[in-house]
Amino acid sequence: MFQKQLTKFFEFGSYFLILLSILAVPLLVDNNLVNPYIIPKEYVFGGLVLLAALFWAARIVLSRKVLYRQSFADKALAIFFVAALASAAFSVGRSDSFLGVGDYYVLSFILLTLSVLFYIVTVNHLTTARRWRVVLDGVVFVGGLTAALFLSRVIFGFDLLSKIGISAWNLIDPTNTAFGVWLVVIFMLSAGQLIKKNHPVGRSLFNFFVALLALGCLLTLGFAILWWVLLVALTLLLLLGITFLSEARLGWLTVLFALLVANIIFLSFGSPRVLQSPVPSEVALGARSSWNITVATITDGPKNFLLGSGLGSFGVDFSQYRSADFNNDQAAWSLRFNQPFNTLLAFLSEGGVLLALAFAFLVVFFLGHVLYVWLGQRAENMFRGTSADLGWRHDDLRFEIFLVSLTWVLLTVCTGLVFFGQTLWWLWWLLLGLSGSGLSFIYPKACKIHEWEIEDAPQYSLSFSFILVVLSASIVMAGVMGTRMYLAERAYAVAVRSNDLGVVELNLKQALSLRPNSSVYNFYLARLYLSKAVELSKVAKPDPVAISALMGQAVNTARRATDIAPSAVGLWENLATMYENAAVLVPEARDWAIKSWVTATELEPTNPVLWYRLGNNYLAATKNDDAIKSFEKAIILKSDFVAAGVGLSQVYENQQDFDKAVEAYKKILGPAGDNLEVAYNYGRLLYNRNAVGDRDSAEQIWLQVVEKQENFSNVLYSLGMLYETRGDKFKALDYYYKVKELNPDNPDIVAKIKSLVGAPVAEKKK
Repeated sequence: MFQKQLTKFFEFGSYFLILLSILAVPLLVDNNLVNPYIIPKEYVFGGLVLLAALFWAARIVLSRKVLYRQSFADKALAIFFVAALASAAFSVGRSDSFLGVGDYYVLSFILLTLSVLFYIVTVNHLTTARRWRVVLDGVVFVGGLTAALFLSRVIFGFDLLSKIGISAWNLIDPTNTAFGVWLVVIFMLSAGQLIKKNHPVGRSLFNFFVALLALGCLLTLGFAILWWVLLVALTLLLLLGITFLSEARLGWLTVLFALLVANIIFLSFGSPRVLQSPVPSEVALGARSSWNITVATITDGPKNFLLGSGLGSFGVDFSQYRSADFNNDQAAWSLRFNQPFNTLLAFLSEGGVLLALAFAFLVVFFLGHVLYVWLGQRAENMFRGTSADLGWRHDDLRFEIFLVSLTWVLLTVCTGLVFFGQTLWWLWWLLLGLSGSGLSFIYPKACKIHEWEIEDAPQYSLSFSFILVVLSASIVMAGVMGTRMYLAERAYAVAVRSNDLGVVELNLKQALSLRPNSSVYNFYLARLYLSKAVELSKVAKPDPVAISALMGQAVNTARRATDIAPSAVGLWENLATMYENAAVLVPEARDWAIKSWVTATELEPTNPVLWYRLGNNYLAATKNDDAIKSFEKAIILKSDFVAAGVGLSQVYENQQDFDKAVEAYKKILGPAGDNLEVAYNYGRLLYNRNAVGDRDSAEQIWLQVVEKQENFSNVLYSLGMLYETRGDKFKALDYYYKVKELNPDNPDIVAKIKSLVGAPVAEKKK
């Protein structure tokens, strides 16, 4: 008897964990992390799935019976799983491909594995109409709760989340666009259920208010892309209502049609601004740039074509294949993007053609079965097949099952419109599982039930006990590893947010003790050592030995980061910077810096900043020809790159080629705009070249600079020199005295004035 009760407990426990995921995944955030959305949602999702699988395995051992419901999508999922594994195995960054990252969301093999397992657990435990309905109602309820929290902030100014210590606009995703997609899905699930006749009054009111809340949020957001998504949702709802017209509420269908017309008006003329509320702006890579990078990635060799660059590695693709035209975008040219415009492009660039085709096959295969059940079965046959199993207060679930399937179709369409985070992916897999289990209610062939009895023999009992122990140990180990990684991320977040170098060092070392192979933690620790070396050099009596030790630690830690993630261009930038600073103490480090910058330019060849930094190092190493090539490359990539033009001019000036130096400066005067430092140096070059009219031009330039900034010491001194060379000592002294007023302790200006007046410097007499 006890064994039977325990079996029921584990069976219900798996179902309960599915319900718990409906609350935990959408609602859980943690502001103690760098990104409060990613790791909390990923880890709680993974933990619940693994526990559900463990409960399932325990039930099998106790009942001595293996019962597996094989859905028609299982084989397609297996193909998708294998394609994802191959992509991760041959990735340019295996750690990110398998484990993901904490600062931003990426597709990872671990998450895809857990998602497939979640689907299997869902199909095998939502075996009754009551369970199926509770899960659907749970999703709608949580969606209504997130919408209510958002509206309370943007309309009524009551920010409940901040009062409980959560600093976020919504609980679903860092971007409000992804949150808007979530709202459209919730609207479709709630408004769709109102189409059906004979709905209980309580459930109808519940769904009506949730639909109203979701629609209100969409009006306050007012994003054009969300109106397109809502247009698709309303079209699918009307299609569903017309198909089941005899069971539909005509009045509600009329309301949905009116919303469709209003939606088209919003798309044509824009939504009412009076209803919109200001929300934070979002920065994302555009669709065209994402597509260009994706095409460049998959056409770069057979490996990339078939398997892509590896799951979660779009940031590497962006660096490697970003177009030089990207440098013309004044707002985003210096940014790096780790996510493409949408999820489909992530599949194609990161997973190659195989993963993209596997995903497409899964979608088409599943959609084909939905259409087959919808169109190929008579309503009376479907009803007769479900009357015994699906009776729930004399209702059947045909309508709701097709509603969920169409909502899944909508969410699949959205993979081509936005980049999914953890919550949207969780919802996609949950709706897939609901559709798979629901279709089996009205079409028995949708799931094939496999059942095996375990003989009551010692060898079988021992075998299955061993399997349970292995599974339990594996899940415990996964839990311990997850806990360590979570604690490491919290320590890392404390370090990133602190300005106290001691606190930063303590927490970074703690994070590395828990996760030593993190390139990000090593990156920040290297920067910490550099900061400490800089601080130590500023004291009255700096200790060269201590500074050298810190620089050595900085270099070694930065090198360790590049060893862990050799394809991350940002880490090579960091290492090169460490070498640049070390070159003050160890001249040989200059060559190491150059090699690191060369590697960085190979990883991101169209970034003008990298070529500029490489040119600076060549200049410091007196390799003028290489410096010229690097600066010219930077200018070719970005014609208005002022710093590169200045560097190029400096090389020519060092070579005493003032004509080329002046020409280099002429090209950047326009882009430099009101940059007074550039204007001063252009005048200085003209003065030094001293061709016909040069010094007159320099005088006019410097006088214009002084009009804009009268305490520009270098310009004042240069004007003094100019007038001194012309023999106008009074004007020269006038400007020299102004310099002295700005720099009273400068012995050079004192000596200069003394040389002109021929006596000790005193107060200037007026």
